[in-house]
Amino acid sequence: MKKIYILFAALTLLSCKSTEDILKNGKPYENFRGFEPVDPTEHEDEVDIVVEENGIKKIVPKYIKLLSREETLSFLNNETSIVSIGQIDIQGGITYLPINISAKHSSYKITMDYMKSTTIGQEDQNGPYGYKRVGVGLRLIAMITTSKANLNIGDISTIGAAVMSGEAHGTLMAECIGIKSKEVTALFPWPSEINQTTVQNAAMALATIKSKIYDSETELFPQVVAVKTLFDNCNCDKVKIEKLKDSILTTNTIAKSTQMADKIKLQFENNKINPKTSLATGYESDGFAMLLAKNIDESLIAFKNCYSIYPTFHNCDEIKQLLQANKNVLKDPTNSKWKDIYKDIITHFSSGLSPKLINQLRTASQ
Repeated sequence: MKKIYILFAALTLLSCKSTEDILKNGKPYENFRGFEPVDPTEHEDEVDIVVEENGIKKIVPKYIKLLSREETLSFLNNETSIVSIGQIDIQGGITYLPINISAKHSSYKITMDYMKSTTIGQEDQNGPYGYKRVGVGLRLIAMITTSKANLNIGDISTIGAAVMSGEAHGTLMAECIGIKSKEVTALFPWPSEINQTTVQNAAMALATIKSKIYDSETELFPQVVAVKTLFDNCNCDKVKIEKLKDSILTTNTIAKSTQMADKIKLQFENNKINPKTSLATGYESDGFAMLLAKNIDESLIAFKNCYSIYPTFHNCDEIKQLLQANKNVLKDPTNSKWKDIYKDIITHFSSGLSPKLINQLRTASQ
């Protein structure tokens, strides 16, 4: 029994020493390759979904903004609850830590996530370079500075207690990521400072919002919420390293710069502005073709898809609302209201339209 106590004491001392080394020297930081939270960025890409036709299931690609709620929830098949602790250096950079114990007079960004997400691997012409989590969820961010060492900064309630006792100070921020509904907006907390009351209120509000994810009126917009570069530095893009050698002095700095480039790629790689514009243009064209054919249902579907993909594209939203407001009357292709619709579009919503299309609308309005 005595030997066990001695062994336990030795392990405890070794653990404390290891933690102290991490805090002082930061040596293990570079080997920490967990997912790192990033500012939410909309994921713009096609995703594979399973559909059933005539009793046969098959996988088909579909643009993510055109997914139904059920398809989106099926795509986001993982649930993650995680606390990420980043130490902020004097230059404002953040290094994520494998520990949850503070150093004295240090600043930290503590990110507490609940995410319903999926993990997507990314690769380029040189092979795989990392992963990203795409999803929706809730995030609490505490930005604190400690005045005492060995505080437990991995728990929001203990952070609140530390601030109340004067052992730390900071601010609290809440984020609702990719979840949209009137109820969610009404429930959203507005914390500004950290104390036990704001922590408790924010936690309760976010728990309620979490329950709204499956509500039928809640809209979901998957975002890139976390990224992870490959663990081994040898997986870095050798071509990029060669390009960096002229301007960067050390191999260690080269590796760090390459990893940073990969993180940026992971966050923004699939934000395809040109394909989004191309898709919106196609749906707008279909919408006007159906409009001129006096097919109100198909025209509305096309303009709704245009709005879903690119909400600010030309006047898709305004035309969609105009058609929706007159949908019942326009069910009759012989109704004179069609001419009024064409005139309204020419007068108020012709920005971005081709002269050819404007002439077609003008002819149809006569």
